[in-house]
Amino acid sequence: MTDEERFEALLSRYRCAAPMPDFRAVQQEKRAPRRWPYAVAAGVAIAISAALLVPRPRTLRSGEVVQTSRSRIRIDAPSIGIVDVAPHTTLQLVESRRGRYRLDLRAGSIHAKTTSPPGVFVVDTPRASAIDLGCEYTLSVQGSGKGLLHVSAGWVALEYGFTQSLVPAGASAEIDSNGGLTAPIFDDASPRLKSAAMRFQRDRGDAALGEILQAARARDALTLINLFSRASTGEQRVRIYDRLNAFVPAPASITREAVRDWTIGTTDAWWAAVRKASGVSDIKKKR
Repeated sequence: MTDEERFEALLSRYRCAAPMPDFRAVQQEKRAPRRWPYAVAAGVAIAISAALLVPRPRTLRSGEVVQTSRSRIRIDAPSIGIVDVAPHTTLQLVESRRGRYRLDLRAGSIHAKTTSPPGVFVVDTPRASAIDLGCEYTLSVQGSGKGLLHVSAGWVALEYGFTQSLVPAGASAEIDSNGGLTAPIFDDASPRLKSAAMRFQRDRGDAALGEILQAARARDALTLINLFSRASTGEQRVRIYDRLNAFVPAPASITREAVRDWTIGTTDAWWAAVRKASGVSDIKKKR
């Protein structure tokens, strides 16, 4: 077998449906030799190297602690899905049983892609818990408890005590060091809205709220409806109501006076229309 034949045999496993060119015919051409076969070889080498970087799946035992250094690992939980653990991450498998798989992410970052029913997969952090509602997401935390959740498919419920952020695909929510949770904010929201939302989370000030309301689009209705629970006064809730109502008319049962004295459940009837205006899918219910 010639060198060219050995090379063609090596590449055969990566070929597409089109036939492989005849390298011998190329060599016999009188014009200057083409360099593209070397580019193909380099591409194959890169593909092979990338394949070698994919971590081998690992199954954890209940109670086992994982600490990664400069490399990442992949956790394979057949009833849940796959969790990729980034370098410099510490986490523990706290619970693994039928209907519940719980991780404790102490510091670092994970990327989870799940196939389990909503509510089964839970990741605790020092300040909040991420409850999977059938999705794919990345969760990063620092030792201080500050963290960031970004959802790329489905929904995740981020919870701390009685505070909750329901985060859809294409949006993020932040966790502060005291366990405070920002409202979900879409990736394509304006920088002004994102900055103001962080300030409002810290100080609950009228100025930050005013910037959020001015910068909001109809798609940001989901962010606005989440602000009712974070507002510090009845007047702030009325301002949120007026702006949200301009984008998505409120049901007749939800009035300005009703939101002034907002309690859990006051704006529930508004959610379906808000989700539609924001362009997000329905939330899968926990079992």
